[in-house]
Amino acid sequence: MKDKVTNKKGIQRSIAWVLLFFIMQYALKTPCFSQTQTITLKPERLNVQPKGFFIVEVIDSRPITTNIGTVWSKPQPLTAVLQGGTAPAIDKFLRRHFNPANTDSLTPIVLVIKELQVSETLLPPAKVTGKIKMNLGFETYRDGKRVFLTGGNATTTYTRSGIAPEDIIEPQIRRLLENELKGFIKWYAQSVNVSDIFAKSVTVIIEDDSLIAPAKADSLVYYNPNRPLTWLDFQGAPSVFNRWAAQVFTSFGFEARSSVKNRTVELRVRTKVWIDKTISWVRPDSKNDYVLDHEQLHFDVTRIIAERFKRKVQSMTFSVEDFSSEIQYQYLEYFRLHTQLQQQYDDETNHGINQGMQASWVKKIRDELRSYGIKPSAK
Repeated sequence: MKDKVTNKKGIQRSIAWVLLFFIMQYALKTPCFSQTQTITLKPERLNVQPKGFFIVEVIDSRPITTNIGTVWSKPQPLTAVLQGGTAPAIDKFLRRHFNPANTDSLTPIVLVIKELQVSETLLPPAKVTGKIKMNLGFETYRDGKRVFLTGGNATTTYTRSGIAPEDIIEPQIRRLLENELKGFIKWYAQSVNVSDIFAKSVTVIIEDDSLIAPAKADSLVYYNPNRPLTWLDFQGAPSVFNRWAAQVFTSFGFEARSSVKNRTVELRVRTKVWIDKTISWVRPDSKNDYVLDHEQLHFDVTRIIAERFKRKVQSMTFSVEDFSSEIQYQYLEYFRLHTQLQQQYDDETNHGINQGMQASWVKKIRDELRSYGIKPSAK
């Protein structure tokens, strides 16, 4: 019985030794990353200079930010780190050795580290090949939010033997960083004056709307002081729902085109004022000059609203971030005013039946047209 127990313990000790052997073999073959290789960026100014911008912040967006890869030192791999942390180290370096002294009037640029990876392979007996990959993004702040501008990536390879890792990796990282910044400097110089991202103000240019081409199928008549309405412009079927003599359907819109010049958005605005001939109508027995002049004044009212809209837009200070929606909002406001004024005109004149009020409206509207330099288009 004793021999069986002794044999059992011996077998257990043998198994334990075998397991320990394999564990030690695995440990010797498996890289140990508990030790680190610290790389310190040297305090040397880069050979490129920023023009019109500075690096305001460095952000590390890599999945793993605690290191920049692995290097071989003697018989084992080490975890490579930049002294002080990747983003803080590069941020500190750029502030001291790249940014200009005075940044008050310059564009703030955010440098985003998307990839910075050092990888080395040991080639017996004592040679190491390495690769460094760098991928940077450049952003800026607009309306409190980060906006992507451009990006770039680069890769370099090297071989070392008898040289400490930091002695070859550190200058390679600075060189890659310098090349990426050089590329951004070129991009910025080409983009700063023509991209709305960098625009600082908006200027409105009102374009002449007197030479608008006819619409397709000639269904619209655009407002022209030299071309008053005629009864030929009323081609729709008379309404069966009211007793009025005629009805003209007028409207107005605008076109806006933007471009950037010298960091200023040039917003070119052109209005359009028209009637739709296909739905404007007149009863056959109502075709006289008085009725036609009443309908012409509806057209004049629309032109006045368009003129007010243009002057409102020209007097505004638009934001570079949202000028499109701001001008659209103003258009909707003046379109509502257009509807209200047209209704007021018909209500107060009783659709032209009240000749005294009709004459008052004619004077008021056409005096305002003259104040805009527009000759009324009445016969």
